[in-house]
Amino acid sequence: MTPRSEKEPVRLNRFLAQLGVGSRRTCDELIEAGKVRVDGRRVTKPGTRVVPGADSVSVDGVRLDKPANRVVLLLHKPTGVVSTVSDPQRRPTVLQYCKRYTRRRRLYPVGRLDVNTTGALLLTNDGLLCYRLTHPSFGIPKTYTVRVRGGMDGGKLQRLRKMAGVQKEGGAASVEVIKQMEKVSILRITLVEGRNRQVRRMCDALGLRVVRLKRTNFGPVSIRNLPLGSVRPLTKRELERLSAISSKGAQNDGN
Repeated sequence: MTPRSEKEPVRLNRFLAQLGVGSRRTCDELIEAGKVRVDGRRVTKPGTRVVPGADSVSVDGVRLDKPANRVVLLLHKPTGVVSTVSDPQRRPTVLQYCKRYTRRRRLYPVGRLDVNTTGALLLTNDGLLCYRLTHPSFGIPKTYTVRVRGGMDGGKLQRLRKMAGVQKEGGAASVEVIKQMEKVSILRITLVEGRNRQVRRMCDALGLRVVRLKRTNFGPVSIRNLPLGSVRPLTKRELERLSAISSKGAQNDGN
């Protein structure tokens, strides 16, 4: 079979599926929901034709381009810093910690951390990788250490585990008590879906006031030995493991 030319138009849903955004059905749903733009224009028809390498395609605001020189960074985000590229309130943003890497590059924060949450945040100029690492269907586990004030008992622990989606056998989600004191407990919580402010909302629902929240791991990547406010490129090993996880998620989505 003659290979398809890179400049030959293809159906948008097929293009997204081949990139690994998801199954053909998932891509249809994203397009029909108005979450896909081509050259800045929102499209809602899966059969829309695009030219790979020429048309700019984005999903949920993230361009699915593949940069020639990919950069993936790990930032140990301090409190008071917003996980956006700019802020109308002029608060410090995560990009301000990555200035040495932003020359001629457009970096995307991979998801967000609440302004008062510290810890592991990834940034990259690879739009497709960014999408895969943030979309719930790819199931990238994220681990948090949370210090809570309020009574903690077995019943609350079980309810936290249920809210986190912990399975009896297997599964990445987990909730553990690291240290139990009279009025304060330290928990380790691993989530797979990671909805907005999920850890805080889980604790609030049980009357546990979050005193400190820190994300220690994003998938296989840890902030261990990385000082607060520091940033570093991911190692080759970390990139391989992240790519393997995101590729596996894409395959599972197509089953």
